[in-house]
Amino acid sequence: MKKICAIYTRKSTDERLDMEFNTLDAQREACAAYILSQRSEGWSASKEHYDDGGFSGGSLDRPALNKLIADIKAGKVHVIVVYKIDRLTRSLMDFAKLVDIFDEYGVTFVSVTQSFNTTTSMGRLTLNVLLSFAQFEREVTGERIRDKIAASKAKGMWMGGRPPFGFDIENRRLIINEEDAPKAKLIFELYLKLGCVKKLKQEIDKLDIKSRKRTSVKKGLEYGGKPLSRGTLYSLLKNPAYIGKISHKGKIHEGDHPAIITDSLWQEVQSQLQDQSAPREPENSKHKNLLTGIIFDENNNPYTPVFTVKKNKRYRYYLNEFINQTKSHPNHVIARLPAHEIEAVIETNVRRNILKLLETENSEIQKYIQENQTQIPTYKLIRNTLQSIIVMRDSLHITLKPSNLEKLIKEYLDLNIKTISKNIGLTIPYQTKRAKSGAVLIETEYRKGLDSLSKSDLKKLVQGHVWREEHFEGIYIQTIAERENISSRYVRKVIMASLEV
Repeated sequence: MKKICAIYTRKSTDERLDMEFNTLDAQREACAAYILSQRSEGWSASKEHYDDGGFSGGSLDRPALNKLIADIKAGKVHVIVVYKIDRLTRSLMDFAKLVDIFDEYGVTFVSVTQSFNTTTSMGRLTLNVLLSFAQFEREVTGERIRDKIAASKAKGMWMGGRPPFGFDIENRRLIINEEDAPKAKLIFELYLKLGCVKKLKQEIDKLDIKSRKRTSVKKGLEYGGKPLSRGTLYSLLKNPAYIGKISHKGKIHEGDHPAIITDSLWQEVQSQLQDQSAPREPENSKHKNLLTGIIFDENNNPYTPVFTVKKNKRYRYYLNEFINQTKSHPNHVIARLPAHEIEAVIETNVRRNILKLLETENSEIQKYIQENQTQIPTYKLIRNTLQSIIVMRDSLHITLKPSNLEKLIKEYLDLNIKTISKNIGLTIPYQTKRAKSGAVLIETEYRKGLDSLSKSDLKKLVQGHVWREEHFEGIYIQTIAERENISSRYVRKVIMASLEV
């Protein structure tokens, strides 16, 4: 079988790259010679050049590497050949990311001077050892971030994100904004007087109290200057920053900033909030229709939730309202979507792209969010980040809104993270097929490899789906771990893996 081999070369600086024969040429020549020695295996060098001159190996943001990854996804490359592993990347965690891409598209990797070849059993063993260390590094990094945040907040330091209304940030501590602080105090006083947040919202709108206009330092984009929502008001009234304290994982620490209101006013407000709180239906009730009101066909006709019961089992669907009412069925429109299938596809892609909604470029914080995001309940995540879903003939067009994600990450991951100001769009290719039972199944590119899974991987996948459903219905990951006599880290890892299929 013919195998197209891509040669990747890199040099950290652009020094002497203008020479007739430079270090990139030397790397390419050595790799080409190795490929030639493997021609009996069907290897042949690609005519494309993937050369990154003057780019550090500490980042994956390199033009030639991006081009190589695009060609891998397009099926143009079967083997990647480098002079040394560090030419590809110097980061173990970045290497693990690249290996995930290689595995997904069936590409093998060879380092010609280090006897590293994933086409052999010894090469795969070496790869697994490296990936084990990469996983260990990720976990240690996550623990270090959590410990650092906890220690800093215990000292009363502000750990980033947008400051609460009435405050500004200076040298990593909150300082009082002289213009907005009296308004923040007034909000607490009005809440005690009016008795509920709904009336408070109406009153501050009359007073024209709005969030402060700010400009993003990195991108220069303006945000804020809008009326305070009821959700923002609830968060404001519960935020101990206004009495000079910092909250972290349910614990209150003395802050390194001045208070805006008195302790007595704070206690009165908290008591009134507690008295008014009423038990509500769980956010992830078993038959909650996640996509109600946000899923449409390409003509903007909504899909509405319906269900049938067969043999005492409930089956949920999203039915196209136009087809249901007119009884006509245009060829390009799908009449009925299985609820569990479409919801799983949407959830997987929202979680897969969650980092695109954040402004932070801190790779450690990004990894922490990616690996711990299952703590955010599915219902809250979907309803707060999805603006619309358009069902096309062979693709789903999703619009994600980042505005509410800050509150979710603060509430469930205890991080203050800024989100981008604009919505983003995603296109998910899919196809439908029928199971033996006649049910319609939605199959995306990420779900086509189920038949090739080993028994152990299939078992993990089933476990992940079961635990995920339990977790999203309100059972804590720690409770599942104790019941199964395993670590909570393993439960979280298996749940995250189930979202990838």
